[in-house]
Amino acid sequence: MNWKKAFNIFKWVAGITIGLMLAISALILVFKDDIKSYALKEANKYLNKRVHIGYIDVGIWKSFPDMRLSFDDVLVHSKFDTTITADTAIYAKKIDLRFNPLDFFNNDFSVHRIDIDQAKLNLKILENGQVNYDFLKPSEDTTNSPFEFNLERINLRATDFTYHNESTQQFYEGYFKNLDFNGSFNEKQFVLNALTEFDVKTIQSKSLTLIENKSAKCDISIQMDQINDVFEIISADLSINKLPFLVRGKVSNDSLNFYVGSRGLELSQVANNFSIQELDVVDEINGQGKVNFELFIRGANEKTKSPAIDANFNIENGSLSEQGFSLSNINLNGSYTNGISTGKEQVVLSKLQFNTLNEAFSGNLSISDFDRPRLRGKAKGLLDLKAIHRLFGPFSLSELSGSVLLDGNFDLRMNSPKTDPQNLTIYDLRASLRLNNIITKFMNDERAVRIKDGKITIRNQFAGITDLSVSLNQSSLTLDGQFNHLADYFKGARNLSVDASVSSDFLNLDDLSSTQEETSKSKAWILPNKIDGKLMLTLNEVIYSDHQYTFIKGKMNFGKRKLTFPYVSGVSAKAKINGRLKITETRPMYLVVETSLSSPKVNFKPLFAEWNNFDQTVIKSENINGSAKIQLDFKGPFDLYEEEILKEKFDVKAKVKITDGALMNVEPFKEITQSLRASGGGLLIKKSKIDAFEARLLNLQFDSFENEFTVKNGVITIPKMTIRSNALDVNLSGTHSFDNAIDYSFDFRFREIKGTTSSEFGDVIDDGTGFRVFLKMYGTIDYPEFKWDKEAKKAVKEEKREEAKDDLKSALKTGFGINKKDTTIKEIKTTEKPKEKIIMDFGQDTIQEDFTEESKKKKKNALQRKIDAWKKENEKEKEESIFEFE
Repeated sequence: MNWKKAFNIFKWVAGITIGLMLAISALILVFKDDIKSYALKEANKYLNKRVHIGYIDVGIWKSFPDMRLSFDDVLVHSKFDTTITADTAIYAKKIDLRFNPLDFFNNDFSVHRIDIDQAKLNLKILENGQVNYDFLKPSEDTTNSPFEFNLERINLRATDFTYHNESTQQFYEGYFKNLDFNGSFNEKQFVLNALTEFDVKTIQSKSLTLIENKSAKCDISIQMDQINDVFEIISADLSINKLPFLVRGKVSNDSLNFYVGSRGLELSQVANNFSIQELDVVDEINGQGKVNFELFIRGANEKTKSPAIDANFNIENGSLSEQGFSLSNINLNGSYTNGISTGKEQVVLSKLQFNTLNEAFSGNLSISDFDRPRLRGKAKGLLDLKAIHRLFGPFSLSELSGSVLLDGNFDLRMNSPKTDPQNLTIYDLRASLRLNNIITKFMNDERAVRIKDGKITIRNQFAGITDLSVSLNQSSLTLDGQFNHLADYFKGARNLSVDASVSSDFLNLDDLSSTQEETSKSKAWILPNKIDGKLMLTLNEVIYSDHQYTFIKGKMNFGKRKLTFPYVSGVSAKAKINGRLKITETRPMYLVVETSLSSPKVNFKPLFAEWNNFDQTVIKSENINGSAKIQLDFKGPFDLYEEEILKEKFDVKAKVKITDGALMNVEPFKEITQSLRASGGGLLIKKSKIDAFEARLLNLQFDSFENEFTVKNGVITIPKMTIRSNALDVNLSGTHSFDNAIDYSFDFRFREIKGTTSSEFGDVIDDGTGFRVFLKMYGTIDYPEFKWDKEAKKAVKEEKREEAKDDLKSALKTGFGINKKDTTIKEIKTTEKPKEKIIMDFGQDTIQEDFTEESKKKKKNALQRKIDAWKKENEKEKEESIFEFE
């Protein structure tokens, strides 16, 4: 019976509840439009700016037991006085106004809570004091209004906040995860409690960044006095990255006064949480010591005037250590002021002391004018570069170690620290630095730069370097010299003046090439543009692309995108070379090299071995002997961006005089004798003669000869020249391109191939008569082809005709005096030729025989028989159609 009674009660309660819910839902549905209109009408009484609303809704069940008036996509543009901009002042994804649903039936809506979700609040003050956040205006008479605000709570979730005061150059930016205000907002005097978690993105005063990218929490109570326009912080617990701070403050109608301080903070925690001008100190440093901090904010409560901000901080008996370095006995006193109370914004480290590497360091520093920072101070003692790199780096370096012994004063200004940090103005700079065992590596580069020792002396814009020993991989050099106009050079006002010398025992230029894998190419100037002066070079051994150069001495002058070597000497391939050199960069990474070099003696065998036989396989180092005197004039471009050597644009003149030359076992020479055998030459020349000729070709030795070679449009041109050798005397001319295409012409006397150079009566003297063989070699150097050169033969005949004409004119002038006044006609100079002498020995007591014509025909001496043989031989040669006599 009880169960039935309980069930009936439940049915009545459920029915009544559902009925009420349905009734309330029906009433809301009926009066929904009225509620919206009331809300918009009331909002216009309070708001001073136009509000854009995407959607308005009324509900109860999501906010039960409160009734909810929701505004979606609320937007207010920035408005300064009467000027409206496109910038956002306020945006909220959703704003909910909550009130008691019982007031609904009394036609009275008293808003006691506001929820704002996913908002952006951008507050801004212009230089003239106009603001964009004067959202509220004095309300009109609201006696008959159904709406009034009796706020007890305001809650913000996921809200971005910025405050920018152009007049005082203050900029704050943060992100509030949750911000909850509680208080009797309608009371004239009440306590406002706020609890929030937020991220401080930046707190910046003028150019100085005080805090950046830190998480924070705050639990604060504020005494609000709207009668006297005063609010005062009763209590505040503020922590920034878990560092606790005490906050006190008071704001009245005409002034403000705040204090933020903390004592006994751990040094390592402070080092990890604060920075000045982006000099972030790295995390996880084992620090000890205490830090004390005090911040005062005082001044007038005005939009266009910044309050005075002054801070003091100090470190007592601190230490920082990590594997590889340690700093001990750290004592520091410092202060910051924004200049309102002192007249100058600056950071001052009045005392800085610490010990490192068993040495002491002391100094002071002041930084002012943060837009164009001016740095002044003194420093004396030993600096551990590993500690500097760990605390303030990485400076694009993966490794930095070693020490610098420093003693100096400085007063300088960074004119454009963000865009051009090298632009310096030096007022006074006097320092001496002793470098010791410095090792550094750049990011993504395995090469290590080492500075064993060296001394640098600086006097304002002058720097002197003494015995600066630098090594990179296996290469090393020592630098001595002086540099002037340093600051003017860095800021682009004047050229750097250099007068220095570089010496090295071993230098591998391949060590200077970057090991980084470049993802994209970019053109950039290589040669300096604003350096004047000279550099003396003394390099004992230089390696470049597997080539060795030794005992290099020279002078290098700097110019505008130009390096000039007025004289340079050295040894390459065991040959002493000297001359001059000029390198000009006509456009980024496009170099034009001009040089004039000479060598009194270049030995072919080591030259070919050094240069890998010049990338050909026909004549190798084992095939050549001899030496040459060379005078080389060269001009040619090199495109480093495209990694191309533009050989087709080379312009070269080379004067060469070769002595004691020899070519051994050159395979293409066999092609010549094979051509003689195959083309009918064997009919005229005995096989034994061709074999003997081939043997001499394969061990070809020649006397000295000289010529001038030229290179243009990628083709080497060899003018006609005569090479006298043990095999034959040959006239040679032709062309040879850089892709090894050849076109050579040869001509030589047929008699020399036959080898008829002596007889039993002595040497056969060449009287210039006889016929010549003309050959052409063409194709490629690796696969040459041969043919008889008829065009060359015709050219020689024409040349001989012209010589004959000249000889006739000379004979007429000499013998008969014709054209004596014509100075272009030369007289014949007779030259004595060796004459044959026949000595016959008839013996003693010989009996004279009868001498008749018949006996003369029957008995011929050896000379007559030899002459008859020559005649027959010549007649046979005339009958052949392959060769022609001149």
